[in-house]
Amino acid sequence: MCVGFAAAQSAAPRLVAPGVWFLEGDAPAGYCNTIVIEMKAYLIVIDGSYPGRVKELLVEIPKLSPKPIKYVFDTHAHGDHAYGNALWTKAGATTLAYVGVREEMLRYEPQRWQAYAARREDLRATGANAPEPPMLVFRGNKMVLRDGQREVYFLYLGWAHTRGDGWVWLPAEGVLCTGDAAVNGARNKLWDANVANWPRVIDKAAALNPRIVLPGHGDSGGMEILRGQAQFLRDLYEDVAKSVREHKTAQQATADLKMPPEDANWVRSDMAQDVGIVYAEIKAGKPAGALPHTWQ
Repeated sequence: MCVGFAAAQSAAPRLVAPGVWFLEGDAPAGYCNTIVIEMKAYLIVIDGSYPGRVKELLVEIPKLSPKPIKYVFDTHAHGDHAYGNALWTKAGATTLAYVGVREEMLRYEPQRWQAYAARREDLRATGANAPEPPMLVFRGNKMVLRDGQREVYFLYLGWAHTRGDGWVWLPAEGVLCTGDAAVNGARNKLWDANVANWPRVIDKAAALNPRIVLPGHGDSGGMEILRGQAQFLRDLYEDVAKSVREHKTAQQATADLKMPPEDANWVRSDMAQDVGIVYAEIKAGKPAGALPHTWQ
């Protein structure tokens, strides 16, 4: 699909807490969700998405607040979340992420950018051959921004969807931004994941007891997003592990897959790729993201 700047039909921004807006991305255009957090003197943007979406957001965000965008946080290195970085820095913002995001880009780029540029007009229009890594990274488990009005925690809880997953936690408001470590719907990809560890990472996030959960894809909600995503991953892993124990092939495991009805929100119409990735992880005894693989 060739996606241009005019293709997006993103939903209107929604105020989910004082000074916190949820901007749902346009799925056909490949855009992730974006969150805007208003600080005392500036704004923080969570997940800047593709360049085409950045152009939209640079028009939309000033309608929410006249304050300048100081930071843009990449929850992980995938293109629909981080490939707009160069446009944000050109606009005067500082891109920010957990150090694992920069490391993932070093690991997989520029091949992924170039593969996507072959079918995305907004990437070709930048004239770049590779994504711009985040300018500022944090190490350890957290980084905190405080300005007298609000506290924002940038957290690293472990390898889940990718090695570099970052979470954003607003403790006073009870708002948690998950990136793709927890999504609402059958919208996730497993190839860079540590599938066995992923639910445990979500459990750490759930221990924060958020009131509002803002996922990387799909509508906002509450704890049911975290619980549902984690349970789906556990059920998928255990079902495939059962097939491995029974010496079935990946194709047989796919045909025999039986997911409980409560997992339906996260189950794709074709689960062959997901089953194959989990199957490879179990057989190798290593995270799927640590195995040789190509961008799908």
